[in-house]
Amino acid sequence: MTYLPTFRGLTRLMGALALLTAPALAASNTKPVQEFSDWRLFVEGRGAAKTCYLAAEPRSSAPATVKRGDTYLVVAHRPGQGVRGEISVRIGYPFSATSIPFAKVGSDDFNFITGVKAQNGADEWTWIEDLKQQPRLLRAMKRGNELVFKGTSARGTLTTDSYSLRGVTAAMKALDAACPAP
Repeated sequence: MTYLPTFRGLTRLMGALALLTAPALAASNTKPVQEFSDWRLFVEGRGAAKTCYLAAEPRSSAPATVKRGDTYLVVAHRPGQGVRGEISVRIGYPFSATSIPFAKVGSDDFNFITGVKAQNGADEWTWIEDLKQQPRLLRAMKRGNELVFKGTSARGTLTTDSYSLRGVTAAMKALDAACPAP
């Protein structure tokens, strides 16, 4: 099965991201450096440890009656690790082990893989499954109006989050300037 080698490499990558991005977003004293409509730019650390990321919260979530934690769509650069444009989503609940989350921008679909499947301890996080599709998703976000994300919780509830893409192009330019490629 050709999926497994890619999955193993992605598992290591996702574990590293979970350790870096999740605490940064959860920290109560983290303040955005700039805001671009529905997107916020954060910059933390220096040198090889510098991390820059964009974060947006959903404009709407369904079903509205489901109790969830914080939910974010994140685009991260970690120049010291050679990481650029890494897309992740914190969904606000542990994913089901069988969940196949996906994002949709216009008519383009993008599959994601969960921390549950990766067994990296980041059970509320998900990352784009095929890293080669990341640039395509970033381009779709720049030209789109809305990103719709769907996933299934460990309790079996399918949730749908809608993120506004207003301001994302300017935010990505600022992200690139804050954490330029080496």
